[in-house]
Amino acid sequence: MGRFDGKRIIGLVGGLVFKKGRNGKTIIQSGGREVKQTKASKIASAIFAKASTLSKAIRTDLSVLINGFYDGPMVNRLNKQNREILEQCYNKATKQYAFNEDSFSRLAGFEFNASSPLSKSLWVEPELTLTGNQLTLSLPAMEINEQLKFPSPCNRCEITVAVAFYNLEKGVHKDIVFQVLEVNTAQGLVPAKDFTFEVPDGCLCVIGIKLGYSTLKDNVKIIKNNKEFNPAGLCGAVITPGEFVLTPGVVVPHGKLASVWKTVDKLRLLS
Repeated sequence: MGRFDGKRIIGLVGGLVFKKGRNGKTIIQSGGREVKQTKASKIASAIFAKASTLSKAIRTDLSVLINGFYDGPMVNRLNKQNREILEQCYNKATKQYAFNEDSFSRLAGFEFNASSPLSKSLWVEPELTLTGNQLTLSLPAMEINEQLKFPSPCNRCEITVAVAFYNLEKGVHKDIVFQVLEVNTAQGLVPAKDFTFEVPDGCLCVIGIKLGYSTLKDNVKIIKNNKEFNPAGLCGAVITPGEFVLTPGVVVPHGKLASVWKTVDKLRLLS
């Protein structure tokens, strides 16, 4: 309802909104009106909400790779990628999602920082294989400054590989696991390396990699990675076969019971 402040009318009057402008003049705008959503728009909105929730969980869980060093549009890019995946997997007739092992394979190659793409520093293709409950990311042998580029004057690189876990039916996730391989320019050649992780049944496993560069001189280490330079991205995503079993709680210090799996609000993909 509009009110008179002694000089002018302020607020909603009928279908108009009266506001006080910076120059003291009154601004008149049309009032908001309720827009009815169609069935299709409601579905699209629900899918987008779940895609945004999953994307946020991935960004948070893989913060060991991102460390806040991402480009501005990255959040929207990941939301868009997951939205398109969920739209492809949603059956409008049954109102259910149907996933297979490779449903999220398009996440492979996603860059967390477009200003410093992982693909420009790592000139080999990581290979992802799933054998039983063993998920392995394999890197072939790399020649320093040929397949693994070093920005000047850096002479050290920590290759970090991390895996995030999600059960999309129950809407839960668990703490990530990661491994680090340290290399330096004096090696000349980095031997082939397998990063192997134990993964649960019935889960979406998202795996990523980061190259953390530094310069070590006179026992002083200077970190290179920053907001403008952080080669990091996703190498792949796979949904493991089998039936997911929620791991019972574990005893933590002081005798308290903590759950291995934690709920991600609004992530359950049942309808």
